[in-house]
Order: sequence, then C-alpha cells, then structure tokens
Amino acid sequence: MLFLVLASGRFRSSGSYASDPVLFLLGTGLMLLCAALAQLAQKRIGGRITLYWICAGLLLSVQLTGGSHSIFYSVYLLFLLWASLPSNGGSATELGLIIGFTEAFSLLNASIWTGGESLISLLIPLLLPALKALLVPFLFGLASDWLMEREFFAGDAVHTNAKSRSGKEDTDQPLITSGAYYPLLQIIHRNSRADSTCLFVRSDDGFYRMTEHESGDKTVISRFMLPRKHRLARIVENSSETVIVRADSREERSELSPYRFPGVGDEGSLWIVICPLIREKKIEGFLLQDFLDERPSDSIVSDLVNFSGIFQKASSGEVSAPGDELSWIVKLVNVCNENSMDKAVQGMAGILAELIPDSTISIADVDSRQGRTSVWVSRGPLARWRGGKIFDSSEGMAGWIIKNRVPCSRSRIRSGGKNVHAFTLESGMHDRAGSCMGVPVIREKEVIALIMAEHKDDNAFMEHHEGILLTVAGMFSMREELAGLRQKFRNISGRDTLTGLPGISLLDRYLHHMAKEVQTYGWYVGVIVADIDDFDSMNRKLGYSEGDRLLKDAAIRFRDCFSDDVFIARIGSDSFAACIPKAGKAVMEAMSQRAVDALSFVYMGNKSDSQISVSASIGGVYTHINRKVLLLTGQAEKSVSDARAAGPGTYIVRKIDLSGTETSP
Repeated sequence: MLFLVLASGRFRSSGSYASDPVLFLLGTGLMLLCAALAQLAQKRIGGRITLYWICAGLLLSVQLTGGSHSIFYSVYLLFLLWASLPSNGGSATELGLIIGFTEAFSLLNASIWTGGESLISLLIPLLLPALKALLVPFLFGLASDWLMEREFFAGDAVHTNAKSRSGKEDTDQPLITSGAYYPLLQIIHRNSRADSTCLFVRSDDGFYRMTEHESGDKTVISRFMLPRKHRLARIVENSSETVIVRADSREERSELSPYRFPGVGDEGSLWIVICPLIREKKIEGFLLQDFLDERPSDSIVSDLVNFSGIFQKASSGEVSAPGDELSWIVKLVNVCNENSMDKAVQGMAGILAELIPDSTISIADVDSRQGRTSVWVSRGPLARWRGGKIFDSSEGMAGWIIKNRVPCSRSRIRSGGKNVHAFTLESGMHDRAGSCMGVPVIREKEVIALIMAEHKDDNAFMEHHEGILLTVAGMFSMREELAGLRQKFRNISGRDTLTGLPGISLLDRYLHHMAKEVQTYGWYVGVIVADIDDFDSMNRKLGYSEGDRLLKDAAIRFRDCFSDDVFIARIGSDSFAACIPKAGKAVMEAMSQRAVDALSFVYMGNKSDSQISVSASIGGVYTHINRKVLLLTGQAEKSVSDARAAGPGTYIVRKIDLSGTETSP
C-alpha cells in the first residue's frame, strides 16, 4: 500500500501522466477488475480480504487517472456505500479512512517534491486540502455505516438477518427453534409418505445436528450429529438446490444414511431427497427424506421445496403474530392437524383475522363445474354479508382470480372513485371496501378455493400481506390434498371387491352430499335400484364362479346406462343402485326403462348348458325435499318389491313430496 501511495504521488506530480490515454485505459481496466472481484464477494468467495483487494485496485486506478480530480473519484463513494451493506460484511468507515489517508498522503507527496522552497513553506498551504481529502471519504463511510445500521439492525423483526460490526452473522437467533416446528415436520412426513423425514440444523462448530425427525419405525438415531466433511454435508454445501441421491449398494446406503441404525434397509435402492435451508445466502441446515425402493415423485419434491420456504420464512421472523408466545406459522400448522376440514378452515380464517386486524377474511369454496363460489367461512366487519353466501364465479375480483389463477390486489383509484367488489359486481353498503386482496388455492392446476381479505381503508394491504395469504393458501392446498387422499382410501376400502363399484356406505355418504345440494338449489334427485330376478336359482344352476361372472356382466351393463355424473353402487348380493342428480319424472322413467332393457339379456357361460335368460326389476324414487333424500334408497327397494310382484322386467317410479307419494308404473 505504501508503494502504491508513493507511485501514485509520482504520477500526480507530472502533468504529462494525468492526461496519458495509456494510464486512463489502465485505470479503466483496474476498475473492471474491481467489479469482477465485487461479484465474487457477493457469492461469498474470498470474504473480507476481497474487499481490501477491491479497495487497493480502486485506489490505484483513481490515482492513475488524476486522484481527487479524476473522473473516477465518485467510484470511491459508490464503493463505500456498497461495502456498508450487511450482505458484504464490510466496514465502510474503515475503508473510507484508508481511502482518505491515501488521498491526503498522495496530495502531499505530489506537491512537496516539486520546488526548491523549504518543506514547511510547501506543507502549510497543503494542510487544508489534505484534511479535506482525508475527511470526505471517511465521513461518507461513517454515514453509510450509520444509515445501514439504522435500517437493518434497529428492528426486532429482522434481527436474525443482521450482521455485527465485525462482519460476522448474529448467531443468537437460530434458524429453527428445537421442537417449535415439529407439527410442520409431521405434515411434511404424512404428505410425502416417506420412510423418514429429518431436520438438520448447522451448529457453530460446523456439525449438522438433527433437531427433529419423524419416522414410521424406530431406526432413526435421535439427536444425531453429522460431521461437516461427511458426504451428505458436502452435497448440501455444494448445491443450493434440492438434490435427489440414489444408493444401491450396501456400502452406499450405509454411507448416505448414517442417521439410521446399522443393518436397516440393506436390500433394494434407497432414495434420499435433500433440500437445503438457506438464510442470507448461507446454508443453515437442510430437510432430508428417504424412500426405500421407490423413487419420490416430482410432486413430492416440489412440496418439500415449498415446505422449506415455509420453514425459512417462519424462522427468519419475516412475519410474526404480535404478543403471542408461538409464531403464527406454528399456529397454522397446529390448525392444519385438525381432523375436521371445517375446523381447519375456521382456524385458518381466525389466524388471518389476527394477523390482519380490522379486515374481513373470507375463505370460499370454488365449484368450477357449477360456476359458483360459495363462502365457506368469513371473519370481520363484512362477515354477516359474506358467510354462507353463493356468488357467480365470473364476477368481481374473485372471478378474475379464478380465471387467471394468480393473486390480485385492488384499491380505490381515487377518492370518490369506484369501490372494490370482492365477490360480486353489484353495488351496496355491504360491498364497499377501500382495498381488497385475494389469492387462489390451487391443486392439480385447478382453483379449488379462494382466500380474500377486505379492508375499509385504501392501500391497507402490503406485499408481506400477500405473502401471508400465499402461505396459508399453500397449507390449505396441502391439507385439502391430504383430505383427498384419506377420502380416496375410504372410497377404496368401501368398494365392492367383486365389481369394483362403491358399496352402500359410500352411497349413503353421497346421499348426504346430495341432500345439501337439494337444500341449496332446490332441484330434484332420484335413486334407482335394480334387482336381478330369481338370482338365487340362477346362482345354484350356474355355480358360484359363473354367478360371479354374471354379476360382473350385469354391473357393467347397469353402469353403462348412465352418464359420468351418476353415482353407481352395489348395495346387495344381486342389487345395484344409481343416484341421479337433477332428475325429474321424465328422466327417472327414461333411466328406469333403459336399465330394464340393459339388464334383459342372455348370459352365455363357459359350459354348453350354462345359457340363461336374465331380467331385472327396477324401482325408482325421486324428491326435491332435502330431508327425504336419505330415505330414497329404502323407498326405492320397496318399489322394487312392488315391481317384482307385477312381473319380471317391470319398473315402478314414485315421487316423494310433503303430501305423500305418487306412483308411475
């Protein structure tokens, strides 16, 4: 540095060098080299020493091109402002002092050797310019550090992201508090169906400590410490993206799963998904999931990445519920663990109402087939005009979100301008809101629900409010997907093993759903029951194996009579049922006749003497009274008995209303 100061002083003492184009090009090249070093510093390469190299390069380039009179002098100030950013870990005050000292010494060195006068007579006129050259960058660096410290260090909300004046990260606030996010880890594990899910957090000594884990067995070693030089740790530190690793041999499995007891999963392939948790471009830990014999799907990997984002937002303290012992994200996770979907949604709305005070939070169910948006739950000042209401899915801001599947935020254009309408285009006191924000809940590329926030004031919602709504929407989607998987399992467990059709328990559940539809819309719904005539004697004649084949054939024929929106079930040994929505008298009679024709056929068995004629008796009942819907199956079975008494291949259709029944044979 002393050599550079002396050399720069010699350059400045000669007027011919100041305008030399070669020196100007050389200074410009050094400036570009410093810019490249700045890029390396941003990528955490070189650390604090890189800042000194940049400072040295800038000093030399500016001195080569004229010192404080150079066209590049302002680069000093830009560099000091950049060095003060917390992400660089530098001290603008310290570097400003070095730059100021160099400028002052260079000015003195360039002037005191130029004449034959005494040193004192030359030095006194230069003291004020030298002091100015020293103080300008020093004071600018001091001001930069003060402004950045006030911006990044004063608030408690971002305290965990702050850096100390020495350039080191504040480690008082860990990335994940042990035990606080265990419910979220449980949801990750259940959603992915992994063999084990582990959370590793990096400690000060470089080890990765397993703070939480969830596994279907007891083979995971609790509080396992992973050395920094281990292969898993190297994979995490060398990649900022989610990584999938496959281990086939016993040695590889043992190496990649040291957190498990030896001898576990020695056969087959082991798939490990590693998702790093990053804060301030630094690896603070990682989520790990392993799968035996089966490669995890892309959706599972995507869900893990989304969950890691929730971890990082919650741990960094970007948003927190004021005055609560637990953060709002932990409350949200606990709410999602509710067995009832309705309780989970009510809890989500309550949490959002606390986070965004004085606003109306509405969670609406979207039925794309019917083109309707039904408000599931609403909390806030406008709740009495929102809760339980049904709106057209194409109107208001909600309709725009459903169509485009992206978040939207609106506010009044100007005082006295048009009001914001969340769910409808109609005007009225209950529709007025100064600002509104909504996000879609998406599953399998379809909008299944909406989360809307309304406020009486203009510009009430900021960017972090959208982040809150998106986080809740993501949790809602995962909770809905988990509920769908459970429902699918129940559907599979309630199906008939012979025909594959739903059983009577699933039909009863579907009728409960149709009762709500009838209550909401007032349309008719009907049930048709078909019994194969004299099946017991046919079963004895054909044999049980042939009888099973006959039932399969009859089930296919009965199912093909109806469209996809009709619910088909097997409700007895030789009985089938169909629940038909929006079915009036004409539809019921036409469908009953079609079922009679379809189930009138000649069955050709495997044996030469196993040819037999098949017919069925049909009973149908329909109603538009919601409390009568659950009685349709029993009433249809009574109609079947009456049809069988009238003769094989007969149908009877009845209507149930408040006054009684009306029969149409």
